[in-house]
Amino acid sequence: MNSIMKRIWTGVVLCVMLPLYGNDKTVMEKDMTRPHIIPAPASLVINSGAFVINEKTQIITSWGRDEKRTAYMLAEILRNSTGFPIPVSTRMFNPVEKGRRNVIYFFLDSSLAADPVESYELTVSLDSVLLRAGNHEGIFRGMQTIRQLLPPEATGEKKIITNVAWRVPAVMIKDRPRFSWRGMNLDCSRHFMTKDFILRYLDLLAYYKMNILHLHLTDDQGWRLEIKKYPKLTEIGAWRKEPGGIVHGGYYTREDIREIVEYARERFITVIPEIDMPGHCIAALAAYPRLSCTEKQLEVVPSWGIKQEVYCAGKEETFKFIEDILDEVMDLFPSEYIHIGGDEVLKHRWKKCKRCQERMKEENLEDEVALQGYFIRRVARYVEDEDRKIIGWDEILEGGLAPNAVVQSWRGISGAVEAVRQGHQAIVSPFDYTYFDYGLAKTDLKKVYSFDPMPPSLKKEEKSMVLGTEANMWTEYAPQETIDSKVFPRLLALSEVAWTYPAKRDFVEFQARVKLHYRKLDALQVQYGAETESWIFSIKYFFRDVTAFFGILKEDPSLAMANLKMYFGMDEE
Repeated sequence: MNSIMKRIWTGVVLCVMLPLYGNDKTVMEKDMTRPHIIPAPASLVINSGAFVINEKTQIITSWGRDEKRTAYMLAEILRNSTGFPIPVSTRMFNPVEKGRRNVIYFFLDSSLAADPVESYELTVSLDSVLLRAGNHEGIFRGMQTIRQLLPPEATGEKKIITNVAWRVPAVMIKDRPRFSWRGMNLDCSRHFMTKDFILRYLDLLAYYKMNILHLHLTDDQGWRLEIKKYPKLTEIGAWRKEPGGIVHGGYYTREDIREIVEYARERFITVIPEIDMPGHCIAALAAYPRLSCTEKQLEVVPSWGIKQEVYCAGKEETFKFIEDILDEVMDLFPSEYIHIGGDEVLKHRWKKCKRCQERMKEENLEDEVALQGYFIRRVARYVEDEDRKIIGWDEILEGGLAPNAVVQSWRGISGAVEAVRQGHQAIVSPFDYTYFDYGLAKTDLKKVYSFDPMPPSLKKEEKSMVLGTEANMWTEYAPQETIDSKVFPRLLALSEVAWTYPAKRDFVEFQARVKLHYRKLDALQVQYGAETESWIFSIKYFFRDVTAFFGILKEDPSLAMANLKMYFGMDEE
């Protein structure tokens, strides 16, 4: 492209982009002072006036470790942004003092103890902010609402801003979540994500009242978790050679995982590890080839798709290996649930494996589908002996479920319905609504918002078996630096789907709140993408990410072009 054409193209882009930015700014300046909470609360009454935070504002909280920690979190955010001292003090019982002004109260109120977990009540007046809840989780979720009511500059970053009116709009809120499982799955196997990136996402999930972080730690393309008993899993399995000879990889040490789990716990987020089996396991087989049916030496693969290599289900050594790994996983992750994958298992190797065929005869298994069921149930029994439960993708239904298995339905909602009718809990995350690696032509903001995780065919008494839903960020074509633009703003839609009851949801009103949240996301340094497949918005956000794109292009042209197609919603999956 010659210099004249470059100038013409730049002019066209600027002509398109500048009005967009100008209009957004006008809307924001007009509306930023009104509450725009995401996810929308169950009940919101907006009153006149606001509580003003100044150098004399203080926080008083109930006497309890969790409430104090939450209070100190808010105090630190306010101190860093306002420069005000914001002292925190505690009271043994009811902290509220009548007539006292300029106070933010956190009150663990026993009279609300019967309310659902994570419920809270928030009253903001000109004199005080009163946050009440019957449980620690509710205090924390309510604190996030206070954060969203603050000006967007209150990010927690150590940067004092003096030209902002630190106002909290006067409101009365009663809030409760619709679903107990509001998750985000980050695939750190296909493309590794740093520990700091994971910690940052925990903060973002907390901000939008999500409470599950599902880490996809193992797959054909990489093993990301240090296992003391099997060091080759990270010495070999954590690294792959990309086209052109570039090595991609990384893994989390045990200390990294402990830090991530503790950071999540303080934000009332549960971290769910996924150790994929019996397929999606080439990274492990590259490290320990004797665990495969062929015992051939493999390499960690740089390509995507479903591979035929699987763990050998006929070898006792395979199950000893898996049990040893699960021992270390359960030591690191205190979650009630351990995800074991179970999806997309090709049976070609098992059909030709003498040991697997012998296992089928010994266990009176009709075919290889039944062999997979045996594999999953055996692992599930081991996990259940440690008072844990397994989660598996909906393929685990095909070979017969373990007694307490939870089914994550991704190929539509029928897997969830079948699981519930067999007496099992379900997580509903169908790919066409919750897969954020998909381009916007398939899954834009409006489509995500239109999703209802509750299958309409379920009877009233069956609905309690649906735990909730989960966003899935698969990273075949998404290096770490591109993830923000795929997850946001779609995560805002899913957070409201998971938290807010359908009667309180309206897309037009939600979209207006999203536009006001862009300033908050800017302040939080989130490199969000577009809402729709519109080429105008794609260009707008592509230019913001152009540096990252050309960095990928330099390292791996094929990956860069594939990612570009996904970015513009032109993927052909």
